[in-house]
Amino acid sequence: MDGRDQFAATTTSQLDHRSRDRTTWCLYLNLSIFGYVLYGFGPSISLLARDLSLSDTAVSLHAVALAAGAVVAGLTAATLVGRLGRSIVQTSSLVGLGFGVVGYCAGGTFPVTLASAVLIGYTGNLIVNTTSAGLSVHHGRAAAARISEANGVSAGVGMLAPVALGSAASLGWGWRAGLLLVMPMLIAAIVVSRRLRLPAAPSALTTSGPQRLSGPFWIAWLIFLACALVEMCMVFWASEQLRRHAGMEQSIATMAISLMLGGIVVGRIFGATLVRDRKLEDVLMASIGVHLAGFALFWLSTTPVVSASGLVVCGLGMALQIPLAMTRAMNLSGGRSDVAMARLGVGTGVATAVGPFVLSVLGDVVGIHLAFLLVPILLVWAIFLTATRRSESNLGALAGN
Repeated sequence: MDGRDQFAATTTSQLDHRSRDRTTWCLYLNLSIFGYVLYGFGPSISLLARDLSLSDTAVSLHAVALAAGAVVAGLTAATLVGRLGRSIVQTSSLVGLGFGVVGYCAGGTFPVTLASAVLIGYTGNLIVNTTSAGLSVHHGRAAAARISEANGVSAGVGMLAPVALGSAASLGWGWRAGLLLVMPMLIAAIVVSRRLRLPAAPSALTTSGPQRLSGPFWIAWLIFLACALVEMCMVFWASEQLRRHAGMEQSIATMAISLMLGGIVVGRIFGATLVRDRKLEDVLMASIGVHLAGFALFWLSTTPVVSASGLVVCGLGMALQIPLAMTRAMNLSGGRSDVAMARLGVGTGVATAVGPFVLSVLGDVVGIHLAFLLVPILLVWAIFLTATRRSESNLGALAGN
């Protein structure tokens, strides 16, 4: 076990789980780095397609590459944490993420940008895994609120990325300059993370070999997958829906994604209080309902202002879906937070690969507008799974009485 992790394990038990200490803020910072890269990467692929003269289907392979890295991260994260400790894994991942961003921006050929996307997906999802598992152990009962808040801060930083990309493109600097703005913050995070002591995973849960998770966990994983698929579809292709159906200019449509991310920020920061006195399932289904209402405005309107307003409501609805689905899954992991996050990382990779790619293939066949009907289908699926699981839980409680 890493010495810094041992130190953190002794101090975490003395922590008021509701407070935010130095470790909490450092984890927020590290997650925000990847938030900027991820939310900048999504709208950048349409700009990259123009630069490299690629079709929607071809350029969406970058999403597949990003996902491939995420899947590998999910399969290897628990082993790496067990051998090296969360602290070393996270700091190393920040360094790798920096190389991935530089390669993606500097690479002028399809193979180079594709390989860089794999590196971004791998290192970025290691950061997500170690951050979420670290917050879960560090804050105990307050983990749901802290994970939601961390994702809110990350989305808040991430919402700057589409604006930076669109502004840099409009000013003639090139969209790559907007993505590279993350580098000073990333370097600062590496310096801080070298001194960061993340709470250790229990040794019994980081040993190599198969780690069995329960059936209820896998149902929660499917709900998480549906939410992640929706978010990836929206992040990667919502700007094209605005451009093609609502008639926005490309640079404006790219920047408009920040409106959705702004809704996500508000929803995650202020919505974290909703889970304190309410069941996670109730809040999750309510958030999906809000998302469906916003999607109707976004999808049906041909007026830029109305469509963009719908995107804001979509963001408010999306805000709590992934944090709550993630928290539910970890609650059902039997204490195997790192193993659960690794499996959720695989789900993130699958969502990143399948969602944008399938939507792009459908878009090539029937147009991006009709292809976006994939989103409400996935949301209804998530509602069905959540309602089914809640009904089973209620029946189990009645049987126990």
